[in-house]
Amino acid sequence: MKHTDHGDPEQTAKKAVAALARTVDQLSRDVQALKGGMQQTAAKAEVTRLAGVVTELGETVMQVTGHSGGQKTADVEPVRSWLRLPEDEAAAETVLSELVPWLQTVYLRYGDARETLPPCWLWHPDIVEELLWLMDAWTSAFYGPDASLRLVGDWHDRQRPGVMRRVGIYAGGCDLPTHRDHAGETAAVVPLIDDLDGFVKWWAADRDNNGPEPTREQIQAGRRGGLAAVPDQDGGYR
Repeated sequence: MKHTDHGDPEQTAKKAVAALARTVDQLSRDVQALKGGMQQTAAKAEVTRLAGVVTELGETVMQVTGHSGGQKTADVEPVRSWLRLPEDEAAAETVLSELVPWLQTVYLRYGDARETLPPCWLWHPDIVEELLWLMDAWTSAFYGPDASLRLVGDWHDRQRPGVMRRVGIYAGGCDLPTHRDHAGETAAVVPLIDDLDGFVKWWAADRDNNGPEPTREQIQAGRRGGLAAVPDQDGGYR
C-alpha cells in the first residue's frame, strides 16, 4: 500500500518536527532580541507577537505528540485523588480497603516510614493523598503495563523518600489528642473569599499597579488569631 505525504503518519510527524524546529529557532532569536534591545519592559505589541509564537510552538508540539486540543486521549484513566474523591462512602471505603493493606505490607516495611507516619494519619487528608498516589505509583512501577526496573528505581530513589519526608512535615509532631481539640471545626477556608470583587476589578483593568490597599479587617482576617492593632506607614498603629 502506497501512502501520500498527506496521509502518511511518518511524513506528517517529520513535517511537524521540522515546523517545531523552525518555531523554536524563531523564538530563540526573538528572546535574544528582547534581551539586547529592551532594558526594562517590552513593548505590548512585541509581547503580543511573542505570545503568538509561543502558542504556535504549543500547537506544533501537540501535532507531534498526536494530541488535539479538542480531543480526549482514549483509554487514559484519571489519577485517583483522596482530596477530590466523590462524597460517597463506597468510594472512600474502596480506597482505604486498598491503601491500608498496602501500608502494612509495603510502606511500613521501611523503618524511616514507620518513624514518620503519625498514628493520626487518617485525620490528615494531605497525608492520605500522598500515600494514595505513592501506592498507585508503586503498583504502576511493579505491575502496570509500563512496569520496568527504571520505574521501580525511581519509586525507591525519589518518590518514596519524598512522600515520607512530606508526611513528616504535614504531621509536625501531631498526635491523636490534638484532633480532639479541633473536632468539628472547618478544615480550611480560603482567605478573603468575601472580597473577590475588588481583586477582579484590579486584575481586569488595572493590573499594572500593585493592587488595592488591604483594609484593617482584611489584615486581621489574614493573621492567625487576628490582630488588635494594625501598623501604619508612619511607624504607629491604627
